[in-house]
Amino acid sequence: MKKRILVISPLATDQMYLGIIFKRIGYRPVLAKNAIEGVLLSQKESYSLIILDGDLMDNELFAAITLLKANPFFSDPPLIIFVTTDSLRKKELLISQGCTAVVTKPHDLSFVYSGDGRLTGHPRSGPRASIWMRVEIEEGTLEKYLVCANLSESGMYLRTRYPLPEKSILQPKFTLPYGTDELTVRAEVVRCVLKGVAGQAGPGMGVRFVNISEKARQQIRNFIQWEKIGDLDWEPGKGALESRPTEDE
Repeated sequence: MKKRILVISPLATDQMYLGIIFKRIGYRPVLAKNAIEGVLLSQKESYSLIILDGDLMDNELFAAITLLKANPFFSDPPLIIFVTTDSLRKKELLISQGCTAVVTKPHDLSFVYSGDGRLTGHPRSGPRASIWMRVEIEEGTLEKYLVCANLSESGMYLRTRYPLPEKSILQPKFTLPYGTDELTVRAEVVRCVLKGVAGQAGPGMGVRFVNISEKARQQIRNFIQWEKIGDLDWEPGKGALESRPTEDE
């Protein structure tokens, strides 16, 4: 079941931007335009996380934080503030007011996912993207090329009718969509799914990267960021949400 989070922002465009991001990484966002509305919503249902858009006048921002922290329904959920400023002083001041964390816009999806995941008990450490990518495998498989169906910074899921035993070591080689570099990583099989197992997307094996260069990790991170929220444009000071036109438009 998706965890419910409360997203508070005075601008409808920022509500949409934040709401879409959290929906795409597996949460159920509920939108509110201010702290008062958030408090009223908290009386109807509980939340795992409170997100407050901090691009407000200081007096408005600190008043909102005070109101939220005083609400008994918000005594447990972590309070995360999203701000445009890089000011260390302001971030420290917000933390001193009882905020759990302060995150700078625009958003690094991997950072947001892992940070919020730790606070809400989300089982995954990072976002993953559904993909259809050819991967070269040579270690003991009957098939030289497999299809990667899911990709994250920490591993991938490879479709195959002949998965290797768990703890097998292999070196997948692949080129990311839109990329030109061939990436080679060292991986360990951590899960095997045989044909016909109910509730699974298809037969295959999940592998975890045990040795990956920082360059390869960053390329995977950038690709997932683009796949998940690359169609969203956020403009500082405007909270503007736009959808980039596709090639068909």
